[in-house]
Amino acid sequence: MWSIYKRELQSFFYTPLGYVLLVTFLLLNGLLLWIFPSSWNILDAGFGDINLFFELNPWLFIFLLPALGMKSFSEEIKAGTLELLLTKPISITRLIAGKFLALYTILLIALSVSLFYFLQLEGLLLENNSLDWGVYCGSLLGLSLLAASLTAISLWASTLVDSAFSAFMIAVFVSIFHFYGWNQVADLFTNYSTYIALKSIGLQYHYGELNKGIIRLSNVCYLILQSLFFLFWTKINIKNRCQ
Repeated sequence: MWSIYKRELQSFFYTPLGYVLLVTFLLLNGLLLWIFPSSWNILDAGFGDINLFFELNPWLFIFLLPALGMKSFSEEIKAGTLELLLTKPISITRLIAGKFLALYTILLIALSVSLFYFLQLEGLLLENNSLDWGVYCGSLLGLSLLAASLTAISLWASTLVDSAFSAFMIAVFVSIFHFYGWNQVADLFTNYSTYIALKSIGLQYHYGELNKGIIRLSNVCYLILQSLFFLFWTKINIKNRCQ
């Protein structure tokens, strides 16, 4: 597993695409949060609140993570090296885990650099005022778990086709629907129980509660299970391709 993990990390940082994606992510964060007039601009909001960061980043992740993961298995399938890779003394589970952890590590690196915005905002607050770090820790937990789910979706999408671009489009579509689409489906029903049941299927519902600093075990477990579900589905797809 760790050999796959190292190989994936090295392949990411040995290509210009890896740096372009990271720089683009950080640049968009900086421009939308501090420079461009938008609903996410912290300075335009007029109050010292970093919640706009947590509202913006899920949408950036929806495009960044599919871009990171689109080649994970699609390139192996296209080149015909997936079967060859599985002839080595490594299980499918370890192979998937290595690729998943590599993508997740890259995401955490990008996210850790973004934490500079927290310190920047702290310095702009009036004397005797400070950020509510307890709430933000809960929000960070929610964002990291959401990122894990979207990473798993990206890996799963890359096992469906042998085209990296097609894998990217599938992952973006599924991520958008799974994050936001269930809310739209729920709005079609007037029955409150049905509305809540459908809404709670979506990632946004559980992420939203964690983003408020409400750390419930049900929300944490849901996001973890979503990651495991798509990783398990990834394993099934690989097995079917190698039969």
